[in-house]
Amino acid sequence: MGEVLRQNQAADLVVFPECALCGYPAQDLLDYLDFLKQSEVYEQKLIESFPKQNFIFGNISRNSGPGRPLHNAAVFVESGKIKARYAKRLLPTYDVFDEDRFFEPGRKACLVEFKGKTLALSVCEDIWNNEIQSDLHNRYEQYPLEDCRAADLLINISASPFEASKVEAKRKMLDAIAKAFKKPFVYVNAVGANDSLIFDGRSYAWNQDGSFVLEGGAFAEQTYELELFDDSASSFVTPTKPNAIKDIYDALVLGIRDYAQKVGFKSAILGLSGGIDSSVVACLAADAMGPTNVTGLMMPSRFTSKDSNEDALYIAKKMQNPLHIYIIEEMYTAALRTLSMAFKEVKEDVTEENLQSRIRGMIVMAMSNKFGHLVLTTGNKSELAIGYCTLYGDMCGGLAPLADVYKMQVYELGHEANRRQERIPERVFSKPPTAELRENQKDQDTLPPYERLDEILKDVIENFLTREALIKKGHSKEEVEKTLKLLAANEYKRYQMPLGLKVSSKAFGIGRRVPLVHRFFN
Repeated sequence: MGEVLRQNQAADLVVFPECALCGYPAQDLLDYLDFLKQSEVYEQKLIESFPKQNFIFGNISRNSGPGRPLHNAAVFVESGKIKARYAKRLLPTYDVFDEDRFFEPGRKACLVEFKGKTLALSVCEDIWNNEIQSDLHNRYEQYPLEDCRAADLLINISASPFEASKVEAKRKMLDAIAKAFKKPFVYVNAVGANDSLIFDGRSYAWNQDGSFVLEGGAFAEQTYELELFDDSASSFVTPTKPNAIKDIYDALVLGIRDYAQKVGFKSAILGLSGGIDSSVVACLAADAMGPTNVTGLMMPSRFTSKDSNEDALYIAKKMQNPLHIYIIEEMYTAALRTLSMAFKEVKEDVTEENLQSRIRGMIVMAMSNKFGHLVLTTGNKSELAIGYCTLYGDMCGGLAPLADVYKMQVYELGHEANRRQERIPERVFSKPPTAELRENQKDQDTLPPYERLDEILKDVIENFLTREALIKKGHSKEEVEKTLKLLAANEYKRYQMPLGLKVSSKAFGIGRRVPLVHRFFN
């Protein structure tokens, strides 16, 4: 924040996002009194460091009245002094949000006089409960924007997480507010990643006649200069049309990079099988951390095809990744021999398949322990949904970049990776997906085709359709029954999965809380 303020000494007002000082979401750190005290100390240091600057930023603050002890606040600083402190009025408590657990909502608007203009402050959700956004209207008892009509300028600071399907809808909602209020409107959104959540930036501004005058960049920190009360100084812009796959790719790169940097990893490691999932994760990691900082492990078995080995080697060579090859046959044979008495006269099944995956998981984790690499898992949302993954095997790791990406989207991400730099051979896109844990194995031996499976899963997980609604929509009854059964049976695996990066409206992990023992889908 300090560097941005230094760069904008001549600006009348500098605006930062929601919780810019303390981070969003701080979650149970908010229960620690020292966290609050440190936020106050750094807030004061920031203000004292820029005694001539005027700026707005988000932070937590104490509630002096009844209710919960904290507010999610917007702090207005003018010439070294706090001129106003606005408490967020609408506290989201759904999906990934849990603000009502920690904060007391504000009860009144904040209209601030500044250089002859009246500014109205709001924080993120405050602008989402309105008639324009009809699906959220009446979620709360307050309508903060209605109390801002006397203002000359609307300012909203946000930490609004990225969702691929929300980008255009959010912009249209903001545009409708600007046109309805017919006054300048500035929306400043956070950028960066915090655990599972990715913030895409995309700050916007509208002039006093509702004209669109600024579209901030996505997935990168930037500063913008803007004159809002002089039409001649504003250049009207046409909003760009979002590209969902490009956005998801950029979001995942940012998510990997920020997670690694903030946790302290300088390098990553993954199993490189020659399949589409590991190929895409390798590309994402290389773009996030640099190819020389991403180590691939080839771990072929008796069931690994020549094509898969060639494709994995091709990808590593194209990206100039460090590559290690560990043939797991001896370890697999030894494990079978060790278990032979217990497994005597018992037919081979998925147990022997999972042994291979767990041997690979052990190798990857050993390399991580020895050399300090971040382990990236390669499973996608489709596989995690129906349990086509192995606990303590391919699920071993610290971060799951594709955990919120359906299988068919992974192929699209692969094409996006190749548009940036050709790295994945064409054969990876065309060969049937397979785990290669038994002879001639194909995913579709036991699963519906991913084109259909993904649609069923999305309708259940994100659209909340029931069995009857799925069938009525046209999904095969047999495939619906099988998918729902697998989804319910593998909830316990998802409770043990690594941290996943969220890019959809409903991701496994932070945003989806389903009991392990439910029988709703049965």
